[in-house]
Amino acid sequence: MKEMVVNVADFETRIAILEDERLAELQIERDEDPSHVGNIYRGRVDAVIPGMQAAFIDYGEDKNGFLYVSDIAGAEGTGDVVLENGVPRAKTRAGRAKQQPIETMLKKGQYLMVQIAKDRLGTKGARLTNFVTIPGRYMVLMPTVQTLGVSKKIESGQERDRLRKVLQQVRPQGVGLVTRTAGEGRQKRDFEGDAKFLMREWERVKKKFERMNGPGLLREDLNPVLRIVRDRFTEEYERITIDDEREYERTVKFLENLAPKLKGRVKLYKHKRPMFDRMGIEADITKALNRKVLLKSGGHICIDQTEALIAIDVNTGKFTGKKQLEDTVLQTNLEAAEEIARQVRLRDMGGIIVIDFIDMLYERNRKKLIAHLSEALKRDHAKTTISEVNELGMIEMTRKRVKHNLVKALSQPCPYCSGSGLVRSVTTVTFDTLRNLQSLFCQSREKSILIQAHPDVIRRLKSENKAMLDAIAESFQREIALESVSDFHVEDVKFLRARTRKEITPD
Repeated sequence: MKEMVVNVADFETRIAILEDERLAELQIERDEDPSHVGNIYRGRVDAVIPGMQAAFIDYGEDKNGFLYVSDIAGAEGTGDVVLENGVPRAKTRAGRAKQQPIETMLKKGQYLMVQIAKDRLGTKGARLTNFVTIPGRYMVLMPTVQTLGVSKKIESGQERDRLRKVLQQVRPQGVGLVTRTAGEGRQKRDFEGDAKFLMREWERVKKKFERMNGPGLLREDLNPVLRIVRDRFTEEYERITIDDEREYERTVKFLENLAPKLKGRVKLYKHKRPMFDRMGIEADITKALNRKVLLKSGGHICIDQTEALIAIDVNTGKFTGKKQLEDTVLQTNLEAAEEIARQVRLRDMGGIIVIDFIDMLYERNRKKLIAHLSEALKRDHAKTTISEVNELGMIEMTRKRVKHNLVKALSQPCPYCSGSGLVRSVTTVTFDTLRNLQSLFCQSREKSILIQAHPDVIRRLKSENKAMLDAIAESFQREIALESVSDFHVEDVKFLRARTRKEITPD
């Protein structure tokens, strides 16, 4: 069972996709940081960087966007084009390699039409493309190329051939079309209506581009709720529940024109208790921020995200099984594969992902694990690749993403440990304090010293390490006082002159 749940607040909109009543995907758009993916702009080339085969484009926002040569329409050798996560790209690597140098295609001050392919991430500007797309209900218009394509999600060869013939019949001259998954089983008249609407939108965009002076917005995509209804809400969803009456009415009206048969599946949530709390979604979101994820059998997976890659470790935990060890390991690995596919999708993890499954003896079990993981990943709309299980039981996979990673979107680096997850131990800080104290006494003639530190460090100096402290005081003939400061970081230690309480810093 699949359903959508939409929570609309004054400050953010959250869209959850549930599969069998479990959270599978979460999209969050905050008013202070809205997504611009899909928006079309009139951009001006601010700088061309031949060494990177890319250009910085001023499109009217506060930070320039980034345009790679492979994302420029009209490049020689581009050949056929396919959609990757909604972004047109040259179909083959060879085709991309043959493209002419960017410095022969663009020059500073030149104007061109661009579209946001990926929002700004951290300090990186938005990823732009010159392959403009305008999505409809059943197909996507690509006015800068002449490719005809069918969604990869449509697997039937017979249906794919039929849809290509339909596209050839309805395609306006000089443009490309790609059918969406929602186009499966649709008739020619459905595509004709879509094509007329999309061409009208394209004519509006072109006219606005010609009239506009300077960089600026040409076409804004739908709001996040209507966008996901257009792109994802099909017959496979039992319902979409919305807790905001205005958004509910807007969605019903939108579906009256887009897909009248589906408007009866839109429900308005009327309970006083917050919807995400009542449906257990808030608890699932909290769990998605945890490093450790429990499995049904008692095993667990640990997810560690670094700058270069994401490492996932599988453990049997409390699960001992009732049969042989190999059966226990296989069951844990299969459960883990299912949960990992869900977590990478829910957390929107991208890049290189290394999974350390528990080692298995038999090749047949490794193949079974790969097949199970591949099947679980089919529900993911992002492109993924999987390697074979190596002799250490590890699998490497890659995943593309266009949104913000959920953990990064909902959290920030810990101000206490600066995001490392580690701080120096109390023992280490205590011993460093004793060493620094000796160094200070060698440099200063101050007779009386006050040490301020975290309560745990002061406790150590008054108990386990009191003899060491007394020995130092006696050796240098000095007086040492201790003061516990509760709001100190565990690594913070200050040496003060006892009388004036002015800080002394050892060299």
